[in-house]
Amino acid sequence: MITFNGARHYQELLGGDVEQSIYDYSALFRGSGWLAGRRAAARFRLIKKIDVKLSRVLRQGERVHFVAKGSLASMAERFFAGHAVAYHVNLRALVFTNERVIIMKISAGLKPRDLVSELPYTSILKLTSTWSGLCEVKLANGRTHRFAGIPRADRKFLRDFLGGVVTASAGTVVPGGESDGLMHLCPHCFANVPGRPRSCERCGGGIKLATTAALLSLGLPGLGDWYLGHRWFAVFEMIGAAMLWVVFVIRPLDEELSHIDGMPLGAGFWVLALGIVGGAHLTDAGVTYSFGRKGHHAGKVPVVTVG
Repeated sequence: MITFNGARHYQELLGGDVEQSIYDYSALFRGSGWLAGRRAAARFRLIKKIDVKLSRVLRQGERVHFVAKGSLASMAERFFAGHAVAYHVNLRALVFTNERVIIMKISAGLKPRDLVSELPYTSILKLTSTWSGLCEVKLANGRTHRFAGIPRADRKFLRDFLGGVVTASAGTVVPGGESDGLMHLCPHCFANVPGRPRSCERCGGGIKLATTAALLSLGLPGLGDWYLGHRWFAVFEMIGAAMLWVVFVIRPLDEELSHIDGMPLGAGFWVLALGIVGGAHLTDAGVTYSFGRKGHHAGKVPVVTVG
């Protein structure tokens, strides 16, 4: 069992007063079993990475009781984009406070990214752990969010924790929430921004549109993901698209024009070739649109005037 003295050790590493910290260290590092220390160390590494940004997202008097890391990738995204890509693009830090669940996009190195959403406890019906190792959060609007990569002991703790914090009004649909049941926050000022606007009404910060990202990927696979900020994934997509065009379109066309084999390419070949290439463009546009709908991606930074 990790004791409160162990919690003090982690707080001392960060500095500051345990009792007045924004973190409830007695809950954050509670656990039992021979892997409890390893899980606590993993949570500490996550906290260190997101601490600065999380401090800006938290409201006055809000405290953090638990954090976990999980991926919000859907089955369709894993199928069309690949498991590894979908997992890392959808990697999230789940922050359980005394008021809500903050869902923050993070990189593979645990650094915070621009997407931040929240889930009020009152909109949660229940949290369950599946046989396949997923953490399922069932909402009042009928949606279910499945997070992969959360240790079994942490899933059990969260199930017990939510049973204590979800109030009698639990299971209500929160006004201002999206169809996925989440409330997406402005990536600049962290205010709740309903719908899919081009900018935040509060701070004027720009917000990128999922439809724009999808159209860019339809024209050139990878371009929409570059627009959303998934740069490393976008490069691989562009390389893959270029290879498809060379193999199925450019090279056969070059051979036909130079009459290497003396046989013109038939219409059936071009239907198949363009079908494969076009299918890749459409698939990437659909996946990019799905990624773009996961929250508000930061666009143009708001201009701050002085005086």
